[in-house]
Amino acid sequence: MKQPLVSFIIVSYNQEAFIREAVEGAFSQDYSPLEIVISDDCSSDRTFDIVREMAAAYRGPHKLIINRNEQNIGVGGNNSRAMGLCHGELFVMAAGDDISLPQRTSKIFQAWNDSGRKATTIYSEVSMIDENGQSRNQLIKLNPTDSTARFLHQQTAALDYVRRRRPVICGCAEAISAKLYSLFGPLPDKICYEDAALSFRTALLGGFFTFITDPLVLYRWHGANTTFGLHEAQPKTQESFREMQKKKKIELDRYVDLYECFASDADRAAESGLISPALYLELKKRIRKEGRRFKLKSDLLTQSWLDRLGSFAGLYYNSIRPREMLENVPHLLPRELYCAAAVAKFKISSKAKATHHS
Repeated sequence: MKQPLVSFIIVSYNQEAFIREAVEGAFSQDYSPLEIVISDDCSSDRTFDIVREMAAAYRGPHKLIINRNEQNIGVGGNNSRAMGLCHGELFVMAAGDDISLPQRTSKIFQAWNDSGRKATTIYSEVSMIDENGQSRNQLIKLNPTDSTARFLHQQTAALDYVRRRRPVICGCAEAISAKLYSLFGPLPDKICYEDAALSFRTALLGGFFTFITDPLVLYRWHGANTTFGLHEAQPKTQESFREMQKKKKIELDRYVDLYECFASDADRAAESGLISPALYLELKKRIRKEGRRFKLKSDLLTQSWLDRLGSFAGLYYNSIRPREMLENVPHLLPRELYCAAAVAKFKISSKAKATHHS
């Protein structure tokens, strides 16, 4: 079958330390025909200057399209701006701080063909590197399976995706069918978790998620990652604990924005006849419920003690989730006591580990 044009997208913002390697990764792609679309979100550092210099010096086979937004429009807006400049049947998504291996686009095309060209979201395993480009000897394990197949094809019902957001996809390792843009239009500017927003569109279409078991991206873990490294942070002091809580609130608010995006895309799917009226009503109900849960969890981080009681009750009145409930119970304590207890717990745990290793 004839190989179609594929668009390789790099979105960047204030990544001057990493953008050169990201662009070199795009230049190295062994797939053809390929267009490379680089969209910079009005960086205040030299990110776009480096992109422009590299584009001027490029003599390779791929077509280049570069864009710089006149003002910062956010992750969702910049991704949408880049997708609007694309002409390919597939969009390969990449970030300005990660590195795509040369065979990435070719493997994505092979996986798409293996699905009968039905896959609308294709993603791969990723390897982690640090800010200096050194391997962390770690795979993220996006699809925990023992299968030895090169490509795994699966479908997810839209209702299930709203509840569980599975499969989990790392945005820097994602590729999508152009259908997800042409049928649903641009993403909201403020969306940060564009990978989940695009995955929900695949679920709405009844499309396939295709997973490539090979790691095709070097995902860079550093202090400016979108998720702030929350999952590795430790409350060593009361001040660091308060900082963690601020970052956690930003993350939760981003999920509130994500569910608003889910609601808008469900509206579009219903208006276009992509889903039945009955499914639409069920989806909207579940989207409202899950979005409200994230809003209540966000509120727990800033409310007065009495209001926190109300938010806690709202979270678990209709559904008890033991692990999550245990995590949020400390919010019922006075704020300073909760902070001090978290720091003390960390110190005791650290001391116990040190004793064990000695």
